[in-house]
Amino acid sequence: MQTEERFSWNGITAGVTILRPDDGAGVRERPLSHALVLYLHGGGLLLGSRRDLPETYEAMFLDRGCTLVEADYPLAPESPLEVIHGFVDALWSWVSNEIAPSLGCDSVFLFGRSSGAYLVLTLAGRLTETNGPRKPTGVIDFYGYGSSTDPSITAPSETYRAYPTLGSRVVDRIKQPEPVTSGPAERRFALYMYARQTGRWASLLGLDENAQDPFALTERQIDAMPPVFYAAATGDGEIPYATSKSLARKLHAQTFTSYGNDHEFDRDTNSPDGQRAYERCLTWMEGLV
Repeated sequence: MQTEERFSWNGITAGVTILRPDDGAGVRERPLSHALVLYLHGGGLLLGSRRDLPETYEAMFLDRGCTLVEADYPLAPESPLEVIHGFVDALWSWVSNEIAPSLGCDSVFLFGRSSGAYLVLTLAGRLTETNGPRKPTGVIDFYGYGSSTDPSITAPSETYRAYPTLGSRVVDRIKQPEPVTSGPAERRFALYMYARQTGRWASLLGLDENAQDPFALTERQIDAMPPVFYAAATGDGEIPYATSKSLARKLHAQTFTSYGNDHEFDRDTNSPDGQRAYERCLTWMEGLV
């Protein structure tokens, strides 16, 4: 069962897709029938859209009775980092306080892949420091990171520097005059390549050169974080496995490691590791509801 919604904050409107298990005998008795997952896509905060989670994995959540809420959010460089985080904060409030109760869901999980995982991790971190908003039951992180200015991911990439060099004009050519909340790779991947070739990712996010991410996870937030499931691959060429492993250890996360595979190891739904990772994640979720 699929419904389409729109969420607006501060003059920015983004699409939201809600996927629910089909009504049928025993649907409310499934292990995760009272759980909702808010999903944010990856794309380096520069590109991507809410429906990038393969249908195979969507079906795995739905088969357990889970409700999936897949949301777009503002992208850089049209929207700076502070606006992206502000939108995500408001989105969480709407989903957790209005959507989840209206659908009978009393457990709400955050789920992100790559930069979407960065967004849900840092959101969960901020929520540890507040008394008002509802707290997430758990956080699902697939190959994410805790800071958008971590040197291990923002330094110029030798892999991308092997390709023809892109100049700053590519930013001027792609950047739109109004906020963008969904951006296909075929139109915006050059922004990501430029960021990786030059190391100017932070500037595309509206940060001063050499500035630290003001929204990065703090040690205090890490110590107070709700349960985390963390999946990463040892051959990741985008977010180094050492970075993922270090953060997962600090978070005391339940982990899944895909050996020898690259960044989005779950993109190929025929790969055994992808399905194993989601099966492990769903089992972990069942232990929390």
